[in-house]
Amino acid sequence: MSPMRGALSAIGFALASVAIGCGDSHPSVPAAAAASSAAPSSAASSTVAAPLIDILPLTISFQGKLIARLFADGRTESSGQNAPGTVLAPGPTLRSDGTMVMTKGGVRARLDAQGNIYVIQPPGVTPPEPLFGRITGDELKLAKSDQPWSVRVRGNMIEFGKDDSSQIDGDVTPSMRHTALVMAAAFYIDGAIASP
Repeated sequence: MSPMRGALSAIGFALASVAIGCGDSHPSVPAAAAASSAAPSSAASSTVAAPLIDILPLTISFQGKLIARLFADGRTESSGQNAPGTVLAPGPTLRSDGTMVMTKGGVRARLDAQGNIYVIQPPGVTPPEPLFGRITGDELKLAKSDQPWSVRVRGNMIEFGKDDSSQIDGDVTPSMRHTALVMAAAFYIDGAIASP
């Protein structure tokens, strides 16, 4: 089983019920978070905002075998259900403004400047922008998780749980670690969306 698949299996049910509106038995996003998610973007500002995601080529491997890749144009690929080092399937597209475009369901997600990740659901789905998780430093914590972290980066290793890690290839900078966490979040969200 690939590390991505194992990580998806471990949190897939919780993610599906929390982030994709497949029936949430938990309390909804706090009012303050919902209000901040509805706040207008800084598009009205005349200054150019710093990118929230550095879109640079990035690869992640497991035991030397490729499992995920980010291209310079923001497209991603991952092994998903396939074994490491085999066929990679198209994944979400990341944009420097923090937008993540999923591969199915009309679902998008967005990262804000505070590190919060919200799922932007199709019209008519409630809540319209549930909180998925938050990136703080080199850790991603899922919103409804009772664990201190769900995915973290330590040096050049990205950990999808205590016994499930992979390597970020190349010279790993703080920006690359952040991008790897955003990429992992996007794969989790995309993997939890039911196929049409």
